[in-house]
Amino acid sequence: MNTMIPSNRTLMVPTILKGVAGTICIFAILTVISYQNDQPVDGKLTIGFPWEFYSSGTGYNVESDEYASFENFEPPKLIGNVPFAVVMYILLRLLLRARFAKKRS
Repeated sequence: MNTMIPSNRTLMVPTILKGVAGTICIFAILTVISYQNDQPVDGKLTIGFPWEFYSSGTGYNVESDEYASFENFEPPKLIGNVPFAVVMYILLRLLLRARFAKKRS
């Protein structure tokens, strides 16, 4: 039995791969834009948009008369940023499709 795969199913794979690649790109761009390295100023480094999923820093504690440091990584906030990137990717695709569709007409 030699049955062919319907053409609509073969077109779904590249579309899904484009969506995943686009989401990764949007996530990377938002992460790079939100990167704040203020360690020379206030000793804090933050990464993440819209939720900060990583922060670290150092500073002087006057009460204990010593330097203190911290490092926080919050996986739920990182996972929460991924759906935000998916929504941003879908909105950008729809806006660009509408813009280029008007130019063709």
